Amino acid sequence: MDLNYSDEQLLLKESAERFLKDRYDFEKRNKIIASETGFDAGIWSEMADLGWLALPFAEENGGLGGSAVEISLIMEAIGRALVVEPYLASVILAGGLVEKLGSADQKAKILGGLIAGTSRPALAHTERQTGFNLGNIAAAAMKSADGYTISGEKPLVPGGPFADIFLVSAKLDGSVKLFVVPADAAGLTSTQVKLVDGSRASDLVLDNVSVPASALLDAAADTLCEIEAAHDRANAALASEAVGIMDALIDATVAYTKERVQFGKPLAAFQALQHRMAEMAVKCQEARGSALLATLSVDAPRAMRIRGVSGARAKIGKVSRSVAQEAIQLHGAMGFSEEMPIGAWFRRLYAIENTFGTTADHLKRYGEIIRDPAMLSGSLLREPA
Repeated sequence: MDLNYSDEQLLLKESAERFLKDRYDFEKRNKIIASETGFDAGIWSEMADLGWLALPFAEENGGLGGSAVEISLIMEAIGRALVVEPYLASVILAGGLVEKLGSADQKAKILGGLIAGTSRPALAHTERQTGFNLGNIAAAAMKSADGYTISGEKPLVPGGPFADIFLVSAKLDGSVKLFVVPADAAGLTSTQVKLVDGSRASDLVLDNVSVPASALLDAAADTLCEIEAAHDRANAALASEAVGIMDALIDATVAYTKERVQFGKPLAAFQALQHRMAEMAVKCQEARGSALLATLSVDAPRAMRIRGVSGARAKIGKVSRSVAQEAIQLHGAMGFSEEMPIGAWFRRLYAIENTFGTTADHLKRYGEIIRDPAMLSGSLLREPA
């Protein structure tokens, strides 16, 4: 299997990094998170023009038919630039589920608006008691004369403050199903929450929210399995985002130690600090390999997908924290200043480590999978079709 990027993928990587470097520097990012909305509609529109919002969707649904590899390249660039617009929440998570479970009409309306940059769906699934058990859902849906009535609470919905459509999960006749709920639906209350990394989420309360029968996504599908697969795609994307942040931390640390003079010479001239930065670089390469395996595993059978994705999240959770801590220490007090992005990268890595499962959650999930001798001894990568 050739693990080198193609010329087209390298071009995508370079163009994404260049666009965000030119249009989304740290100062602009700080202005966005300090604004009333916490979102830049102009940047989102430019992402649509660049084809980023269409990238993962099939051509028959108006997309570009990109693979998880192309998504990983975008996510690395997003991590480096600390982008707070809801690419992961709207495109990968909610958009991916609409493509998997939506009817032709639902795909046309929701994906069409998402790809055009005029709509931002968000998945409202996990609840306070859910933890890492995605099936532990208390929200309930009941059939009504005109469709369904939904009640329940959905805290910390990613991308919620910017969403015009929610995909709300609820138990219907004992099974988890997804329903399309407009953000302005009667009985739906949304409270904005600011997170540790500067991004925003929403706490939703649904009090007898009525939706038509057409709001249900694929009643015959195993919705919970599709939600798990969507979270794994999101986790693989988060792994790539973390790699982008780690790369940026190393670059910033090397540049700073070359400029900062102590005892008459740059910090980078001290061998002990060179060794520490070399260790940071090694850990970043370990993370990159793990993220690539996760990316190549998202469409594999469930056991292989879990091994690749949760193995990567467990590994990256450990090494990314080490790299971030070293970057802070090597910057000294400057690492804590608001004028430098070091602290912001640190906080984003902390948020990633606690999103869609903690490092401990993924380590446990990975351990349960590799107990199978066949899985433990098998090839890491699938054989080509």
